[in-house]
Amino acid sequence: MIKRCALLAVLALVLGACGGGEEGEEAERGAAGEACAEAPAALDGTPMLPEGFPTPDGVTYTAEREAGPSTIVDGYYEGGIEDAYEDYKSALDGADGFEVTQDEQEEVDAEVNFEGGGTSGQVKLIQECEDRTSVSITARPE
Repeated sequence: MIKRCALLAVLALVLGACGGGEEGEEAERGAAGEACAEAPAALDGTPMLPEGFPTPDGVTYTAEREAGPSTIVDGYYEGGIEDAYEDYKSALDGADGFEVTQDEQEEVDAEVNFEGGGTSGQVKLIQECEDRTSVSITARPE
């Protein structure tokens, strides 16, 4: 009986190790090559972003919430990660009172950190599917 339990435990570990690889690889690759599902509904009203915060063309905000002193606004950009990254970076660089403090772009995600409007924060971009990039903006008071 003990040998059977030990064998089952080893088998479970082996199967668990084999099964997680594909899921992890897919999560790492993202869904950039997949067709987009229906986009989430637009947020009613204006999101609680810092005064003067720029919104590039093609962005739709869908939700907002508070997390302690921070405000988080979610949405999506109609287009790929490269365009979303460049549009937010340019918009923040060109907006009066805002500046990009750090930025990074990878294959399926990017970040643009900013200061301005009495806040500091980050625009987080993730390639959601072939033609849509998710947007999450976190702004915290300075």
